[in-house]
Amino acid sequence: MNKFIREKYVVFFLFLGLYLSLLIGLHLNEDNLGGAAHDSIYHFKISEKLNENFLKTFNEFGNLEKTRNSPVFWIFLSFLSNFFSYQTIQFLNTFLIFPFTYYFYKCLKIKYKKINSIYLIILSSYLFLSPSLRSLIIWPYSLSWGLLFFIISIYYFLRYQNDLNLSNSLKIISSLVVASYIYPSFSVFYLFYIYKIFNGSSNKTTFFITLIISLIMSLPCLYYIFTRDVISSFQDSQGVGVSFSKSFNLSNKILIISTICFYALLPIINFQELIKKILTTEKKKILVIIIFCLINFYFFNFPHSVWGGGFFHKLSNVVFNNNYLFFLFSFISILFLLTIANKNFDNYFLFIILILYNPQFTIYIKYFDPLIFVTFLTLFNFNLKENFLEKSYKFYQFYGFIFLYYVAIYSKKMYFLDLKF
Repeated sequence: MNKFIREKYVVFFLFLGLYLSLLIGLHLNEDNLGGAAHDSIYHFKISEKLNENFLKTFNEFGNLEKTRNSPVFWIFLSFLSNFFSYQTIQFLNTFLIFPFTYYFYKCLKIKYKKINSIYLIILSSYLFLSPSLRSLIIWPYSLSWGLLFFIISIYYFLRYQNDLNLSNSLKIISSLVVASYIYPSFSVFYLFYIYKIFNGSSNKTTFFITLIISLIMSLPCLYYIFTRDVISSFQDSQGVGVSFSKSFNLSNKILIISTICFYALLPIINFQELIKKILTTEKKKILVIIIFCLINFYFFNFPHSVWGGGFFHKLSNVVFNNNYLFFLFSFISILFLLTIANKNFDNYFLFIILILYNPQFTIYIKYFDPLIFVTFLTLFNFNLKENFLEKSYKFYQFYGFIFLYYVAIYSKKMYFLDLKF
């Protein structure tokens, strides 16, 4: 009992301290992304216009008002702006971190039933420390709210994956639909859920009814899309004029997103075990990976000025003024991902979904942090015991790499103010 009480106190003071750090960040206008404040304020002004003339602004949203965002979150914010100032909304938005952490912890408890709760609490604390999530909570943005409902969908999926009847399937899909209406990119995870429902439901009628109801729920979105010049809006809101062939350059996405995955998982990777597995990988497999990487190196075409690209891409171009170091880390990242995929179809499928999740040309870490950390620990077939629990230095590595994230961010702010990861 005393041990239980001590753990409760540790958890209380841990999360109290982390929340206070978030409030300090709010007071100091913390913006780890470099553009979170601009994006939030830009869209909040649109929210204020919705109050002035809703129909006119709604019709211009995605046309004259250039944005890839869904209007749903900003309509909600326009309602709140009738009662609260932007600064008050910022403060209220900080409480969002608690349902984030709660549902992520519940997901971990379901998936890792035999693991000591204190370890899962430590992993959950990452959400308080995620550089991107902190910025998107301090500066209210649709991505953070979409991510919350996506995590809720994961919670329902893990809870009901062995009992995918119609009611349970609709709980999963409904949460994802809400997430997608708030931030459309989450809709790609529907492919994973509907595939699992198809394979997991004993009655295929459940699958078809879920499919039909999903279509009905998507009708307002489809109507909205077809009544706007989506292609023009998509191009303009990227912030850089490129052709569609460049926007959808798969090599850019495969290499950059792979390195972002590796970067996001640094706090929990077991490097010793990873190196051991790589060294025992068949030579034929290594050769295929090398050829695959060389093909993507050849077609890679991403600028190194200000349009994202992730940490390793920026590091390579800032230090060496070329992509060679980035290509090395791309190879390491792809080798790492294929190693932990462990020939599991669900893992491969989720890798593809992460590529589809980012259709635009620009690729920023904010789109994937903490999404990758959350999905790897919940949806992926990821060996947490091997990668995290068995290491005696696990907490040093966990918080040490998070500390290095902030060192990289503030070094960038001090010396390379125009660069965004």
